[in-house]
Amino acid sequence: MHLPDGFLTAGVMVGTWTATGAGVAAALRAERRDDHHMPAGVLGAVAAFIFAAQLVNVPVAPGTSGHLVGAALAAVLLGPWRATIVMTVVLAVQALMFQDGGLGALGANTLDMGIAAVFAGWTTASLTARWLPTPRGAVAGGVLGGFTATLSSAALTSVWLGLSGLYPLGGIVRVMLFTHTFIGVLEALLTGAILTTVVRWRPDLVLGLQTRQQPAWGGALVLGSLSVAGIIAAFVAPFASGAPDGLEHAAERLGFGGRAAAWWTAPLPDYGLPFTMGPGLETALAGVAGTVMVAVVAWGVSRGVGTRRRDAVHR
Repeated sequence: MHLPDGFLTAGVMVGTWTATGAGVAAALRAERRDDHHMPAGVLGAVAAFIFAAQLVNVPVAPGTSGHLVGAALAAVLLGPWRATIVMTVVLAVQALMFQDGGLGALGANTLDMGIAAVFAGWTTASLTARWLPTPRGAVAGGVLGGFTATLSSAALTSVWLGLSGLYPLGGIVRVMLFTHTFIGVLEALLTGAILTTVVRWRPDLVLGLQTRQQPAWGGALVLGSLSVAGIIAAFVAPFASGAPDGLEHAAERLGFGGRAAAWWTAPLPDYGLPFTMGPGLETALAGVAGTVMVAVVAWGVSRGVGTRRRDAVHR
């Protein structure tokens, strides 16, 4: 669902960048004021896992593929504000380093997948967990939240495309929602599978749906999450489906796919390397490099916010 450059008008880009800037600033302020400390490595590990998971496209319908976005998953595990920070880092690294989504469209992509999807997924998961306050309720909330997050992001993406005059809004909404219904089911299933594992072994880590219990963070937990992310990037991503994703499928079907343009050349475009090593190996190495980069950037942002929080307390 990553919008490329060339699809959006200048007005839509300015509007979405403004809204995204306000949302990310609010997330950073909320994190700085939060009394419940979370180690910076945790945000880095979750961001790395989501980045790696997004590398793996799987077929969801004839001629269409999809992948885990992870907005609802991050919201359930971390809470909505921290999830917004994580998703912003993931999307920024994808655009800046790999040309996965346009620079001009980064504001819209972050608003769609890093803010709207996060809060839609978290709201759905929270309401479900309140109605069913058990570990199963947390999993069910994540499943429904993942589906809701996907469709809300698809609908918002359709609005930007419609406002940019690429196709009548009603038509593009129908196509995008139909296609992303299948992708939403994939998102829901993957989110549910991951949360089932988490609540079985470490239910205290479902921090986004509770505030009373402080989880016992540990280096082994962070290192394990980073290891899983690295394994996915190195050994699973090279076998990802090459079929168009939901947005690409809609753009081809509605006739505006040719409007996509690359405004600049990223260091590792399309998850390739500057030298030829075979597509599978290039994808693996680029994926591992991106996973490490996302982890470091998210860790740095979280560490920086935590330092400002401590400075404010000591004043």
